[in-house]
Amino acid sequence: MLIGEYENREFAVIPLATKENLKSAFDFIYDYFYRNNIKLNLRAVTKEFVNFFKDNYKGKFRYIEERDCFDYIYLGENLRTLKGRKYQKKRNHINAFLKEYGNRYFYKTLDKEDFEQCLKLLDEWTENKEDNESIQNERKAIEKVFKNYDKLDVKIGGIYIDGKLEAFTFGEYLNNNMALIHVEKANPNIRGLYPMINKLFLQKEFPEVEFVNREEDLGVGGLRKAKLSYYPYKFVEKYTVVEE
Repeated sequence: MLIGEYENREFAVIPLATKENLKSAFDFIYDYFYRNNIKLNLRAVTKEFVNFFKDNYKGKFRYIEERDCFDYIYLGENLRTLKGRKYQKKRNHINAFLKEYGNRYFYKTLDKEDFEQCLKLLDEWTENKEDNESIQNERKAIEKVFKNYDKLDVKIGGIYIDGKLEAFTFGEYLNNNMALIHVEKANPNIRGLYPMINKLFLQKEFPEVEFVNREEDLGVGGLRKAKLSYYPYKFVEKYTVVEE
């Protein structure tokens, strides 16, 4: 059972359990809250589990839709090829990139010897941004991934221009049919670099996955606009479930 605290209130996340064992796992969580005299608070609950709760615990909980936490799911082939009219603007940006940097860039699968350059790029990326908790937490998470790289099954890719790392991204297989992309950073002053690293990373590291999960937008306006511009296939809806 995973327990955390948000806004001075304890919460739990849905356990990793099969459908057959979900009720017993949930009963264990509920018993923890009951014994500690705390009203149940579950976060990041998917629609599937909301339906489970509604079927098995009628009228007991309130369900709050958390749009900022919806995962964006894309068709892998769409992101690898950017074919079709709706991706014309993306192709225009990539063509502008190729025209300017066509013989000056290369893609590379990154390893431990490249991580210092990634962190340097991250410093440059955050230089003109407001220092806030989410940016600090993201950096800590990235550093943890690099530190534990040998223990993780994570893929990391980057684009170099004139020998300097200007973009990097990393992700992993969520299952045999889906890639999960955690981080994508690029020099914002280089037109077409973001769609280029997005496209090449999937082509090189996840050439056959049917779906790509690019996680949530956290309610950040620019990030939401960017994620929507790739035309998600669907969302994984997330809810907070609280005891009435």
